[in-house]
Amino acid sequence: MVESVGVVTAESPVGELVASALLKGSRRLQRSIGMVEKSEDDAIHQVRVSCRRLRSDLKLFRKVLAGDWAVDLRSELAALAQACGEARDLEVIAALVRDGVTSEDNPEHVATILTTLTVGLERAAARSAEVVTSDRTGLLVDDLEAVAAAPELNAKASKACGEVLPRLLDSAQRAFGKAADQLKPWTVDDDWHEVRLLAKRVRYAADTAASVLGDEAKETAVQAAKFQELLGQHQDHCAAADALTLLAEEAAAQSDAELSFTLGRLTERHRAARKPLREEFLDIYHRP
Repeated sequence: MVESVGVVTAESPVGELVASALLKGSRRLQRSIGMVEKSEDDAIHQVRVSCRRLRSDLKLFRKVLAGDWAVDLRSELAALAQACGEARDLEVIAALVRDGVTSEDNPEHVATILTTLTVGLERAAARSAEVVTSDRTGLLVDDLEAVAAAPELNAKASKACGEVLPRLLDSAQRAFGKAADQLKPWTVDDDWHEVRLLAKRVRYAADTAASVLGDEAKETAVQAAKFQELLGQHQDHCAAADALTLLAEEAAAQSDAELSFTLGRLTERHRAARKPLREEFLDIYHRP
């Protein structure tokens, strides 16, 4: 097992940063798995974040990697993150609904809705924990450790970090900018979500590069985090509205018109919450 990687500088081969990033990512994932095993708060979310950061690093360095090993790892990490997705989404949705309730809402209906969401959350969390602590995930961690010890790289990996990283980071920024330039207040939710994912990719890429590139990369990470936060709030309200719409359809199918009405009101409240977030993002993004 690799215990550490030496200090990486602008003069270091970029391959050394690849190994360092993979080692840090592997250790981060192992810590989050330990949190799940101990039933700690926010554990499932931390597993998901760990998977996303590792996938981002593998995508960032894809042009210096040799072979198909990174594709396989990204696929396994995506599957693990997806297994944690439902529980995390329900956790956020339940909190949003709880915080968004007003005195105009029927308290019995609200209690019924929150109970339904909580039961779904508990079941999803149990399924997620089973996957996180499975033998398959253990093999994934073993693979990450082995790859971090000796990643298979191509000739480009011998180039200096100071030469390669600015281009890699710029590529992530250009992809984000191209998508963000297309956003309008009326753009569909899925397009806003895609820009959020690209902002997250820029943030993770800048975080990884900051140890070498310094303040400029750190500033990029901070700015990307602001965009990610706003777009994350937007996505949370979209997810809440979608989940409540499904519950409203179920209530209507059971001829519970009053509960369906309450769910409809809550749904529109979350849909309305998108507008100011979109306006704030566009204002910050287009600000000179």
